[in-house]
Amino acid sequence: MPELDIDALRIVRAVATHGSLSGAARALGYSQPAISRKVAAAEKAAGQPLFSRKPRGVRPTRAGEVVAQFATETLSGLDRLDERLNELTTGREVRVRVGAFPAANAALLPFALARALKQQNRLTFAITEASSRSLVHQVVSGRLDVAVVASGPGLPHPAFEGLRVTPLPGGELTVGAPRDHRLAAMEGPVPVHELAHESWIVGKGASDEPQFGAWPTLTDPLIGFRTRTWHSRFGLVAAGLGICLIPEILAPIVPEIITLVRVDDPNWLGRRILAITRPDSADTHEIIVESLRDSGAEQLGA
Repeated sequence: MPELDIDALRIVRAVATHGSLSGAARALGYSQPAISRKVAAAEKAAGQPLFSRKPRGVRPTRAGEVVAQFATETLSGLDRLDERLNELTTGREVRVRVGAFPAANAALLPFALARALKQQNRLTFAITEASSRSLVHQVVSGRLDVAVVASGPGLPHPAFEGLRVTPLPGGELTVGAPRDHRLAAMEGPVPVHELAHESWIVGKGASDEPQFGAWPTLTDPLIGFRTRTWHSRFGLVAAGLGICLIPEILAPIVPEIITLVRVDDPNWLGRRILAITRPDSADTHEIIVESLRDSGAEQLGA
């Protein structure tokens, strides 16, 4: 009779966290058919269904909830065991598990970690990139110590109850345009109506990830290209094929050939970037949060 092994527990936890087989597949690096087969094998080992299929995603059964909770506790325990074994071999290192949504992971987090290492050179890091909703789940379950998440209009609303939440600088959106574009030549913030007839390069991905489409208050924007990675978006903008939204936290790594344009839009309420930890976070976790706040302020000239 098959058993629920560690791999099966990871998969059950991921499917329960994301609420879909496709979301779990992306998070774990599997194809969706592979996840489906592994879920079926886990259900065979458990002797009963772990998920009920819905028109949009899946939902854990009572048995699935039990297994998912056990998986969270077991895998967190294994992470702690790994840390303790590492301490025996390294002696002095302190491992911190940090995560961020893709834009923050590309620019804000690296500079913050470099700053933290100057304060505490014994720190080592395990870095996770995921959607804000997934990151919140991982902090709650003890799989992450510190996470950088986004909150605001157009984004899912994770539950922060019971967590320590610290606002970070850098929640504004800008528009990236080629240096020779007419928007780049305008002085001061550009009125939002000037964006109406531009061709947009937008992101694509899972529904729980920030997409960074066209400017949020435009009603019928012209979409020229859809692409997942920031590098490809930067390349398309640099080639003069359109403009795109760029969070201001990405400013330090935006190619010089692209101009960041601020927008005057009284109807846009803005987004927030937050650092989250558990209430019982260690001193080393607070060093990371402080470094995130200071690095963000320094990058923005605040």
